[in-house]
Amino acid sequence: MKKIVIVLALVALLIVPVACGPRTSESPPADQSGLSVPGVAPGGEKWDYLTPPMVTAPPSNGSSGSSDTSTATDQMIVRTANMSLVVEDVAGSIDRISNLAKANDGYVVTSGVWRNNEQIYGNISIRVAVGKFDAAISALRGLATKVVSETTSSKDVTEEYVDLEAKLRTLEATETQLLALMQKAEKIEDILAIQRELTRVQSEIEQTKGRMQYLERTSSSSLIEISLQESKLAIKFTASSNTIKTGENIRFTPEVSGGFTPYSYAWDFGDGITSTDQSPVHSYQSRGNYTVTLKVTDDQGNTSDLVRDNYITVIGGWSPGSIANGAWHALGSFGRGLVNVIIVLGIWSFLWLPVGAIVWWLIWRRKKKAAR
Repeated sequence: MKKIVIVLALVALLIVPVACGPRTSESPPADQSGLSVPGVAPGGEKWDYLTPPMVTAPPSNGSSGSSDTSTATDQMIVRTANMSLVVEDVAGSIDRISNLAKANDGYVVTSGVWRNNEQIYGNISIRVAVGKFDAAISALRGLATKVVSETTSSKDVTEEYVDLEAKLRTLEATETQLLALMQKAEKIEDILAIQRELTRVQSEIEQTKGRMQYLERTSSSSLIEISLQESKLAIKFTASSNTIKTGENIRFTPEVSGGFTPYSYAWDFGDGITSTDQSPVHSYQSRGNYTVTLKVTDDQGNTSDLVRDNYITVIGGWSPGSIANGAWHALGSFGRGLVNVIIVLGIWSFLWLPVGAIVWWLIWRRKKKAAR
């Protein structure tokens, strides 16, 4: 029992420097279960437990012993970039950036579009071949109407990769020796103790391979993260009513998207009156059809116009002017009616004059008789 404990403890101690080697924040967490194993009695062994097997890493010959890893012979540089761009059309720009990634032997990692306070935003992350990083950055600048910010960074991970190769070779050699111990163990207690240590070593192997593959992938392609803002202004406006009476108030309400807040507004109501209010109230004093125009300018000087022909119809109302107008028209109508009556009487005078004379004579005679 004491002999098997000594053997396993020495095997574990050989990989302590490897397990406790340098790590970065991106590597998976190591097994914290400890290196010691409980003592068991071997019973009937024919080999010397006091002479532990030597665990040494094989010399590097361009292969780590695993088909999944390779020796780092070239410098490995991880390049990244972060860009903030102003574009005319966010959705269209995301499509163009996706095609740009494919053209540079890359792919899209993530993308998205959203609206906030009537303004459209987007972001997209792409990977491109490391040799085409500079060309991709230049092409992205060409897509923008304005480059708000741009940062790039490089990190040399060659040393870390070489350390991981050495660690992997040591772990794989340790795994081989533990498998040999497993074949010689006879008691269940021995087998379980060796199995626990073997599981821990194999877990370390997988973590090391994973980190190496991550470094290989990130150094062979470069990550570019792009945030997008839309410069194109889209405007609409509505009126509280399209048909009003003279002197009646009407409110105009704009809807603006894109560009950069704050916005400035220039209204033309078509009757010679203008306004710079965001949502103005206006009244028309004369009947007719009116064309309304809105011009919006954003904080970056981008402008957009909207003209709505014959948008407002104004009919007669109850303003003082309209009342005077109505009275004048009414008086004119009365005069025209009176003239019409006189004309009719004149036309039919050959009838009503004799009849009138006869009626007047009869009335006169009756009054004369009554007087006698």
